[in-house]
Amino acid sequence: MGKLEKILKKWQSRPTLVEKNEVISVLQRFGFELDFKRGSHIIVRHEKLIGMPNFGQNGEFTLPVKGGRKIKGFYLLQIIKAIEIIKEKEE
Repeated sequence: MGKLEKILKKWQSRPTLVEKNEVISVLQRFGFELDFKRGSHIIVRHEKLIGMPNFGQNGEFTLPVKGGRKIKGFYLLQIIKAIEIIKEKEE
């Protein structure tokens, strides 16, 4: 099992908080576009999420950053769901 798979498995166990840099690294590996211009939030987009339920019309969602360094575990589930959709569309 590679490092990326280990991280995703850890996220599925619902950790309370995860380092922002770890989340950014995973998102970039899957080709997400990141926009840091909105204060303590990260706007995340992917073209394969356009038109999918629970994502914005441009295939986006928002990740609030707690204390400028951590992302709550609740939001990791949304990231995992987005990654699953992307993987399905790639097959």
